[in-house]
Amino acid sequence: MMTERIPVLVTGGKGMLGSALALEAARFPRLDVRAPGREELDVRDAGALAGWADWVRGGWIVHCAARVDVEGCAREPEEARRTIVEGTTNAVALARQAGARFLYPQSFLVYDGRTNPIAEDETPRPLSLYGELKYEAEKVVTAALPEATIVRMAGFFGGEASDKNFVGRIIPVMQAAMARGETRFEVGTRIWQPTWTRDLAYNTLLLLSRGGSGHYQMACQDAATFADIAHEIVAALGWSERLEIVPVDASAVSGSELGRRPDKAVLSCARLKAEHLDLQRGWRPTLHAYLDHPFFDQYRLESTR
Repeated sequence: MMTERIPVLVTGGKGMLGSALALEAARFPRLDVRAPGREELDVRDAGALAGWADWVRGGWIVHCAARVDVEGCAREPEEARRTIVEGTTNAVALARQAGARFLYPQSFLVYDGRTNPIAEDETPRPLSLYGELKYEAEKVVTAALPEATIVRMAGFFGGEASDKNFVGRIIPVMQAAMARGETRFEVGTRIWQPTWTRDLAYNTLLLLSRGGSGHYQMACQDAATFADIAHEIVAALGWSERLEIVPVDASAVSGSELGRRPDKAVLSCARLKAEHLDLQRGWRPTLHAYLDHPFFDQYRLESTR
């Protein structure tokens, strides 16, 4: 006798985390995961979301849709609010209408990094508008859905062409620097936990399948500076003979940013560990596994010309 599959609607399904959830869903046969992108489901449109009520009834909503560009949020605050806060309000309304459970992936940028490691009961104190809006959206969730699952995640990489975070942005910039004949490249020493979206997605779906609720934190097993990551990228792409990574103090970089970020943010994942649900790995092996993807061959080829 077949067990009825559990419907799981992933908003923002074509984004970095949403697309990883769609890929990892194959490892959870009891979950029927649908991950529409913004073109198919704009969370700013309450009516469009309400149209999913019958399908997701009694299942889960994983609300990934957000504007993740910290600088862009600072430049266009009203548009950012529409997507992050109003979009979340609409998704919460859908959950209430459909009697669905709700999982909200949250950013580590709700924290200011005043204390490290950051405990799960730490009070968020965002430094940027993006962080403020994400925290406001979280409060919308918890006020309306007390049993919701909030997963505060470290900064991540993933999605190849859709990678809008540090790894995805720095590779073409370093490539362009080499094309100009530069041999040294300065990168800041801000400390974070670079975590592969595939690991986050698998761990999130496991948590969901176990019915977890309340607050969790999720991050790779160790930490690194941005300079450490850049150095590893150079090694992985075969650029070591052509480009030297030069670490510079984080303050040298932060002065030009529109949105402030903590100089160090390392999450404690105590609850995941206590419940034997922490499946995160170290950042080095996962970064190399990510960069093995054929998408990055265009950069490896450049290194041998």
